[in-house]
Amino acid sequence: MSSQEQQPAPVPTLENSSVSSAQVRESVSASAENPIVRFRSTQDWYTFLHSNPTPEVDGDRLREFRSRCYAEIEALRGRPLIVYAARFLDQTQLPSSIALDDIEGFTDLVNAIPAAHESIDVLLHSPGGDPNATERIVGILRNRFREVHFIIPHSAYSAATMLALSGNEITLHSSATLGPIDPQLDGIPARSIINGFENAKQKIQLEGPETLPAYVPLLQKLDLHLLEICEDADKLSKQLVTTWLTNYMFAGKQDVETVRITEIVEYFSSYDDHMTHSRPLHYGKIAQLGVMINQPTGRLRDLIWETFILINIFFGNTGFYKLYENNYGISWGRQQVLQP
Repeated sequence: MSSQEQQPAPVPTLENSSVSSAQVRESVSASAENPIVRFRSTQDWYTFLHSNPTPEVDGDRLREFRSRCYAEIEALRGRPLIVYAARFLDQTQLPSSIALDDIEGFTDLVNAIPAAHESIDVLLHSPGGDPNATERIVGILRNRFREVHFIIPHSAYSAATMLALSGNEITLHSSATLGPIDPQLDGIPARSIINGFENAKQKIQLEGPETLPAYVPLLQKLDLHLLEICEDADKLSKQLVTTWLTNYMFAGKQDVETVRITEIVEYFSSYDDHMTHSRPLHYGKIAQLGVMINQPTGRLRDLIWETFILINIFFGNTGFYKLYENNYGISWGRQQVLQP
């Protein structure tokens, strides 16, 4: 069996597209057939499986577990929640990155929210991806909502960090991390390519023309066209995040100087400091920079982690690698189609 095609495939949906979070919470908690089960740790999941000879863990039951968490988060936060999650932690070769095909999912998620709501929570779990697709997603969210808040349960790297920085505020679980936003070309950090050119140039200048033959093979592989692409990609990521921080996170905040925004952008985009694109960037340093970020406590913290556990279980037990979901009738994803 080989993976040759990816296409959207439905997951169980709520029967009523206008169902409210309160209705979901009531229907799940009041059902005698589906007693409340909490998954505060991955161990709780395995305990649940082993303590039930024939546990009912089909798609409908898993969806109910997630819906209950969404409803409780909404009740605590006072705003609707939408979920965008990707499968990438198990290092499988799946197209889990942010891409243009996510426009459809985000449009569905946003359009399902009742018009009266001007603020939204976005639970984000993603390895990153295309900055151009990310810019379109930011446009979809901002064209509809006055405030956008991001919840990160586990990981939001690269372009997903860029997306989070477009929010009014970020809620970062204590086990979660953001990542550098320096761009990559075919998996190679653009800054490392730029550094290669600059180092070769400095060596030739310092050691004289006689060293040129040693660098000719390198320069032949890294042509000037590639250098220009790398520099433009680096500029784009910085420009987008600068614009979003100015227009959204720090909009109307007179005490925030341009220099602080510049420091934030430089910190997230500095490959020379982080040395790897997958470097985890934790709460403490980010908060020190002045980013509008908080760590959840108590019940909210537990619910955010339980939601991640249930999403991770969903990915681990299905062929899905993308999930678009809310409690307003949207529940579908993209899955790997295996052919003989």
